[in-house]
Amino acid sequence: MAYAWKLVLLPLRSGRECRRFIPFPFAGIHPVKSICLALTLAFALLAGAVASASTLPLPAGITTVPLAIVTNDRDTSVSRLELMVSAEATVSGIYMETDASANSDPAKAKSEVYPLAGIESADGVVLGQGQGVKAIFLRGDIASQAGQGTLTIRYLTNGVFRHYSECRIDLKRLGPHDWQLVNAYDGQPIKQIKVKTWALGISTLGNVCPTTKA
Repeated sequence: MAYAWKLVLLPLRSGRECRRFIPFPFAGIHPVKSICLALTLAFALLAGAVASASTLPLPAGITTVPLAIVTNDRDTSVSRLELMVSAEATVSGIYMETDASANSDPAKAKSEVYPLAGIESADGVVLGQGQGVKAIFLRGDIASQAGQGTLTIRYLTNGVFRHYSECRIDLKRLGPHDWQLVNAYDGQPIKQIKVKTWALGISTLGNVCPTTKA
């Protein structure tokens, strides 16, 4: 994906700075140099998705239905999460368009197309990766005729130990070309997803994961 999932690692100029940056008890587990390299990897794999993002047009005959905006606590980028729907009201995938900020020129937005077949596969689609490590996954099932679906976002919480967490989102059709994301844990509509980070990765997804309303 693009900016919405980006994390930035500030340069660490010495072993002492690296130790201060690493939350206890991580500083004492490995040599400082190894942990610094691991930290660099953890942030690079999330930020690396920015460079690989490209502008992809919507397939012919497909329109988009707005679902939610995605923001994060590391930069001003704003992504628009949209459902791809055919003229027959059949869902064909998910479309993500990202601007550097809310006031950016729309012509410079980055976009990605995620076909439904990939989303519904066993592993889902990879929204972000770098240095050979997959950081953010999206998978689930969307039943156009039934007018409902379930999505799961799996995200890297610890880049050093490669730990992941995941949260579910329900999808509900309100009309032929009107769908809504719903919090799977409290039943509330989701209009914004707030990516919250910590030193080693993503800590949670505000408005999506339990007890993280924002």
